[in-house]
Amino acid sequence: MDRFYFDANATAPPLPSVVSVMERAQRELWANPTSTHREGQAARQAIEEARRTIALSLEVPPSQLVFCASATEALHVLIKGLDQALTFMPAAVNPGEHSACLNPLRGWANVRWLPCDVTGAATIVQMAANNESGIISEMPQVAEAVRIKDCCQAWGKVAVELSDCDAAVFSAHKMGGPRGAALLWMRPGLPWTPTMEGPQERRRRGGTEDTAAILGLSEAVAHLPDRLAQNALLEPLRDAMEAEVISWSPDFEIIGKEQPRLPNTSSLLLRGHNGEAVHMAMDLAGFAISTGSACHSGATKPSHAIMALGYREADARSVIRISMLPGTSEDSVQRLVAALKKIIRR
Repeated sequence: MDRFYFDANATAPPLPSVVSVMERAQRELWANPTSTHREGQAARQAIEEARRTIALSLEVPPSQLVFCASATEALHVLIKGLDQALTFMPAAVNPGEHSACLNPLRGWANVRWLPCDVTGAATIVQMAANNESGIISEMPQVAEAVRIKDCCQAWGKVAVELSDCDAAVFSAHKMGGPRGAALLWMRPGLPWTPTMEGPQERRRRGGTEDTAAILGLSEAVAHLPDRLAQNALLEPLRDAMEAEVISWSPDFEIIGKEQPRLPNTSSLLLRGHNGEAVHMAMDLAGFAISTGSACHSGATKPSHAIMALGYREADARSVIRISMLPGTSEDSVQRLVAALKKIIRR
């Protein structure tokens, strides 16, 4: 049976050149980059060159980037590092944020949910684009507030702007890079203190850097302009697919249809159907889709991101997410629609 992958927001396959770069790094740059001997310094030089390449793409100084092993780690390093200064002050947070962000905020005393009155907020946390709905959001602007942007899902799909925030996190495996590499960017002067012991990353994050993963991330970044262009071409394919699906029933809905969205992402609310059952039937038919965040796959609770948009629990349980890879063909989308129609009617 042919397989068709429509779960790009969960993860994307690494680019062939990323795999090649990482294989070479595993063979030739395996030494500890913290070591002062020649082998270690060769790895260090490669990491710093990668940092400069990525910083140039993001238009930030290289010294402001911290390599992490995952976006979850980056968010914990960032938010936990702000605890001492900001935990008892008002924070305004997107309620549809990923759990990787919401979990380190659990101990904060005064968390308000966006959209809300952000007057007096000392911290603002806003996703550039939601991983489940694809909805793109603007960063609220408050004088003196620390503005944190979660760019994991947006990076590589739409242009990412950092002039409106003070810190941001990025994930490699969503945009053609490897798992095991992520970025934390912070402006100088934030009320942040390190939470992980270790001399690495200018004492901002302990743990030996994964040279191969970092070089893979840098290689993926070099392909971002082409990836952005390819993702932009997906929008008419997505729109045509959505128009067909909602024509099947007046109870079907496209979440976020009237709002700016990622061009590859479609969150389909299929009232009267169980999203998980549709997901499993599509998998058996050869199509990899999802019911939302991969981190919540199999969870008994409905998506908090969908319910945060005002939908009832029953509606949230009827949602499936289709997220396309760059280069997805019209033929494969038509096949997906045909398979979904057969399953819905059955």
